[in-house]
Amino acid sequence: MKTLKTSLKTIPIFFIAITLLQSCVAYQKNPVSLLQAEQSKKRVKLKTSSNQTYKLKQIVLEEEQFYGLNKVKGEIVRIALHNNNANTIYLHSKSRSTWTTIAVIAVPVITLVILAATADNYGTIDLFQE
Repeated sequence: MKTLKTSLKTIPIFFIAITLLQSCVAYQKNPVSLLQAEQSKKRVKLKTSSNQTYKLKQIVLEEEQFYGLNKVKGEIVRIALHNNNANTIYLHSKSRSTWTTIAVIAVPVITLVILAATADNYGTIDLFQE
């Protein structure tokens, strides 16, 4: 019976870990042009001159017009982009996303381990030792 309880406790932890590993997206620091973003075929974050931010799946060039592709309710939607309206475009950074995700998971886990190691037998933490 104890093994069943233990295995049932690990299932939610497994799903939480998978969710956390997929949730973080980071972008490069240096902005690129619309043409470079289109050639990279990566996710992009676009900031307009009116300080609006759009996160797009990809930028494509069709008939000398740039379009941003995004998924809305399961369907791919094309958004027309104008050269003069797009101030800065940042490409998705796979390595930064990975390191950020690891940090988001590692810092709380390390904190919990330290708290567990410093706790006495009654579940309290002795911060002020005499």
